[in-house]
Amino acid sequence: MTDWTRVERAVYRVRQHYRYTYTGPVWDLRQRLVMIPRDVYGDQRVLNYHLDVRGTEGDHLVSWERDSYGNRVTKVVANRVPKAVDFEGIFRVERVRRDGPRLEPAPWDAQGWETFLEHTALTAPDPRLERAAREIADETRDRRARAELAHDWAGRALRYQFGVTGYTTPAAMALHLGRGVCQDYAHILLSVLRLLGVHCRYVSGHLVGEGAPHAWVEALLRSDDPEQVEVVAYDPTHARRTRMDYLTVAVGRDFADVSPTSGTFSGPAAGKLSATKRAEIVELREGPAAEAVA
Repeated sequence: MTDWTRVERAVYRVRQHYRYTYTGPVWDLRQRLVMIPRDVYGDQRVLNYHLDVRGTEGDHLVSWERDSYGNRVTKVVANRVPKAVDFEGIFRVERVRRDGPRLEPAPWDAQGWETFLEHTALTAPDPRLERAAREIADETRDRRARAELAHDWAGRALRYQFGVTGYTTPAAMALHLGRGVCQDYAHILLSVLRLLGVHCRYVSGHLVGEGAPHAWVEALLRSDDPEQVEVVAYDPTHARRTRMDYLTVAVGRDFADVSPTSGTFSGPAAGKLSATKRAEIVELREGPAAEAVA
């Protein structure tokens, strides 16, 4: 068992694969993929990456761009897919531990700052979420303390169960059902934080092992330096701060901004999506345990 408080440097290899299988040929396929991280994010650096597209008939076009949040986005256009199309992304990332608070330039422009305080369709509050925020607000006026209390509350709000909710389930509905998965925990925490006036963003990424991608939340807190904000990452699904084994792929207001795969096609066929993922440790260096962050 790895003691993540002692890890100073780690290199990971991630393989993520999506396959769309169709009941018949389809045309004019246009796919948007968010599978490869940006070059640098905090203490994470991409060492190399590759994206493979298979199953198209004739040539297909692959283009790369950045969205408004700085995420690396891939656009794929194909004239025809006879049966199935595969998207396989492989990347290696390095993380080097930096002790102390994580700071980044303050996004004071409207797009970068106020966007992360506005509710979305997936994080819109209901009376129960509003009541939770009011109770936390009554306990303290300090935004950092409010973020901690909101994280604690969100971690208790659901019982983890796969298959009850979907990617389009809003926070209020997941809370009503009382069950959900990582994106539901994240959406609930985002909703409460925004009600409390704490800027925050949704994070999509991976934990080591197999299975689905993971989701967590980053709170953006004002620091002593007016030109910087402190980023505090919470994982309400596991009721903990994030560790060195969390690998970030993309950030946004909610899941809809960072969906790993989405798109359209023409034709009468129906499509079915299947996915696999494996994230493994390639290199690991340990040292003294890191000090706990208050």
